[in-house]
Amino acid sequence: MKDLTPDSTPPPDCALADENDEQLDRSARAGHTPPAKSIRLLRLLQVMQQTGLKKTKLYELQKRGSFPTRIQITSNSVGWVEEEANVWIAGRVAASKPPRIK
Repeated sequence: MKDLTPDSTPPPDCALADENDEQLDRSARAGHTPPAKSIRLLRLLQVMQQTGLKKTKLYELQKRGSFPTRIQITSNSVGWVEEEANVWIAGRVAASKPPRIK
């Protein structure tokens, strides 16, 4: 007859999960809270491809406050938060549609 007691050896993934939980606990104790959602940064070429705009126009719109502000990644590189760029694009799409008549 086969033994029906559960195997006490945890699957290999559990060890990794325990290590990750331990790191999160240490981080929380140190006053750091992990972001609820990861933030993806887009570089200039990616923003240009997504929006269809050229560099000069992006910087002009940003200066006027009409486009999300770039953030400094390092002393020589900048990026845009992908979600902010996507919200701007969605707003442009919505603004281009004629108003619905009820």
